[in-house]
Amino acid sequence: MIQPDFVFRGHQAAVNSVCFFGDDRLLVSGDQDGHLIVWNMMLKRQLAKAAGAHTAPILAVCGLGTDTVVSQGRDNRLCVWALDASEFSGELRLTKTLAVDSMNFCKFSYATLRGSPWIVFLVGAGAGEAGLFDVASGEQHSLSIGHQSRTKAGSRDDSPMCIKLVASASTDGVSQELELFVGYESTMLQQFSIGVSDTKVSAALRRSVTTAHSEPVMSLDYDSQRQLAYTCAADNKVCCYTADGSKFKEHVAAVELKNSGCSEIRCFPALNLVAVASWDYATHLFTSDLEPTASIAFHRAALTSVDVSTLSTAGADGIVDEYVRQRWSSRSRWMAVASRDSRISLWDIDRIIADARSCGGADA
Repeated sequence: MIQPDFVFRGHQAAVNSVCFFGDDRLLVSGDQDGHLIVWNMMLKRQLAKAAGAHTAPILAVCGLGTDTVVSQGRDNRLCVWALDASEFSGELRLTKTLAVDSMNFCKFSYATLRGSPWIVFLVGAGAGEAGLFDVASGEQHSLSIGHQSRTKAGSRDDSPMCIKLVASASTDGVSQELELFVGYESTMLQQFSIGVSDTKVSAALRRSVTTAHSEPVMSLDYDSQRQLAYTCAADNKVCCYTADGSKFKEHVAAVELKNSGCSEIRCFPALNLVAVASWDYATHLFTSDLEPTASIAFHRAALTSVDVSTLSTAGADGIVDEYVRQRWSSRSRWMAVASRDSRISLWDIDRIIADARSCGGADA
């Protein structure tokens, strides 16, 4: 069985989310006990920890820039933290708390618009109300992303289960605009255009589709270069859709995994890669067209989250030692995988892809 290049063991409970940030020099993770940890990727050691950052399990984390961390817990709080750190130690300081609706496990999403980070999250799942937070200005706006599903008993509110915020090029090809993708309990996928002006913020429905899933959409991601939306659910299907006027259409037929249950799907266009963290303890890797590449099984419990580093060279400027700078600039591109077994595994993703494709790929 293939082994990871490194394993982080600082958590004592299920790790629910991981994210690289700070030009790959940092990794942030959150666990079932509400603890938040920032890791130094150069030293592969813990840099800072906020024990009890949340009074309930942490659902999602991310890093913004080099000194800001965001976490969302089942305690219905979204927290913004300032990271004050040196090379060997650091401290997480709470700077902002927002009220969110985490009861249906919908995780926040973020994007950078014109150099400023924006965060979107659910405020009221039943009413389809979302909040859009401008981190730079501290202003919060309200968005309506509600949907009515039709059942034998009539219409009912359709709860958003996952959201993805994307900054994409507008029709003039120069400026940027925000797009919001929403996966619903009814298996519906919808795309909204977010209008941002000095006076108001609004959401306009652009297109939608009833996905091929038989269970609520659990996670989604979007490739803005190829305009492809990827979804996964508690069933065994991985789906890919492309824009077709006011609707989505299947880009390729849905892929069926051997086992049901997917926690998270991520796409990495620069690598022609789609990664799925699954309940069957494996990370399933595909090309952007959902051609199976490899399945990696190492953990002893269900997987929850996956992220891939960017190989950014910007962080090298702050490294004084020439030898360390050279080693950092020639580092591997890492894939971090979080699991309910309390561990985070680290993989050289370029090597895994090269090995798998030289062997003709692998079954999902």
